[in-house]
Amino acid sequence: MALTGNKGEWSEIYTLFKLLGDTKVYSGDGQLNKLDTYYPVIKILRNELSKQLEYKIDRDIVIVTEKGDTITKISVKEFLQQADLLFKKIKGKRGAFDVPEIEPFLKRIHCCKLKAKSTDKADIHIVIHDYRTGLSPELGFSIKSEAGNKSTLLNASAATNFIYRIDSKVFSKAEIDYINSISTQSKIMDRISAILRTGAKLNFVGNVNEIFEGNLIMIDSCLPKIIGYMLLDSYINRNLDIKAAVERISQANPFHYNQRYDWDYYGYKIKALMICSALGMLPATPWGGKYEATGGYLVVKEDGDIVCFHIYDRNLLEDYLFYNTRFETPSSSTKKQHNFGKIYKGEDGNLYFNLNLQIRFK
Repeated sequence: MALTGNKGEWSEIYTLFKLLGDTKVYSGDGQLNKLDTYYPVIKILRNELSKQLEYKIDRDIVIVTEKGDTITKISVKEFLQQADLLFKKIKGKRGAFDVPEIEPFLKRIHCCKLKAKSTDKADIHIVIHDYRTGLSPELGFSIKSEAGNKSTLLNASAATNFIYRIDSKVFSKAEIDYINSISTQSKIMDRISAILRTGAKLNFVGNVNEIFEGNLIMIDSCLPKIIGYMLLDSYINRNLDIKAAVERISQANPFHYNQRYDWDYYGYKIKALMICSALGMLPATPWGGKYEATGGYLVVKEDGDIVCFHIYDRNLLEDYLFYNTRFETPSSSTKKQHNFGKIYKGEDGNLYFNLNLQIRFK
């Protein structure tokens, strides 16, 4: 049966082909420019259904079972040729698709699936040589592709709702129905504007999900309140860019940090959230602070080049995440499921309004 997947899923196979063909991966900066630093690839490990395979680089690519048995040898050149073919298909397709042209090659290399489990932050496991330490560790990397639709850094779910109490105004049922019925393209922003025009205030009071709230507190005890402020502020200002949101909260300084010495409190805390989301933390799963993607990030660029953000180069990874992400409103088809964006009455009789946190690459 032919393998079928979207651009992001096929990009994981492309990354396998490309890294084995190039036999190394270069570091990148916050704008995805290649740096002079690179890491030689020694081997790539993949779990293929019931078995684990090693793709070892020894002039040719030697495919070995976990018992040490050699299955086959294939030239580096052929991996590059297949990578080029696959990338052209990825760029030219939409939705879910198969690639019949590479099916024979996939069978030769015993590749039976496209992607890692959705619960695994590491999409690919690589043994690289690190010149700085002299070590060759096995590291897990998360893969992000610019060849298709922009991927998410932190996925929306019912767990990522932030709760705001509506104060300083008593609303009639007719007013609530009117605001909730606003269905413009920017409906969430327009509903918030309609609430505020009445003289009401929206005050952050907590998170819907205690696990997600606990994960945020694990990163920084003030993070739920900081995100709560930034999320609402971004909708009010109709600018969901992360960098712009940090600049606004830093200028307003609602939590009265001492900024005399240019300490970037807000930026640092947001970057910490982004690193943890990229490498280990899932909103609805209790998180103990450990990274699953122990190596960092691999980014497939629009031109097919791949750049690496090694965990050792944390500052470069932080810059990439910080400068290339935005808050995103989940699609209208999921609003009912995520239960946000409408005025509702709480058990205490007060009125509330939820906003949902999703962070997407731009």
